[in-house]
Amino acid sequence: MSMDWISSRGQPSKHQLIGTAPLTDQDSKEVMLRAERHDEIRFTDIVQQFSSAARIPDRATVLRRINTYYGPSLILHDEDRGQELNYQLTAPGPDTYLYLWGAETDDGGFRTTWFKLAEMKAEFAQAQPQYDICGYCGEPIRTLEHERAVAFGQCSM
Repeated sequence: MSMDWISSRGQPSKHQLIGTAPLTDQDSKEVMLRAERHDEIRFTDIVQQFSSAARIPDRATVLRRINTYYGPSLILHDEDRGQELNYQLTAPGPDTYLYLWGAETDDGGFRTTWFKLAEMKAEFAQAQPQYDICGYCGEPIRTLEHERAVAFGQCSM
């Protein structure tokens, strides 16, 4: 049984949801659920390219994980010929793969907005990453705040 998703304009979506099973592959799901700072992500497939305004990287490093009401968002970093580039990776819904967003910057190099680059599939570049364990609370050190607290001996997690 297949169910067509209707877009905001009343047009059928290009993807179909089969029953209640989401379309996204297991590797892409794991990236969005488990990726933390310093993890390296490899992009395995471009499902659909929306813009040719920026280069789509083969791999990128997670700078920051943001847990929003709509789900996790990963800020990624890549270097291309000495140029530092940032991207955002989101999981928009059950009928799509992951969206890679490029950063539009001003003359000073500061990001002004994000624009949609492509719909992608992703996976961890190496085996599932392991995290340092905090000597104070016994939890994995996943955030910058936790890392700083441990460095100053003031872990309160």
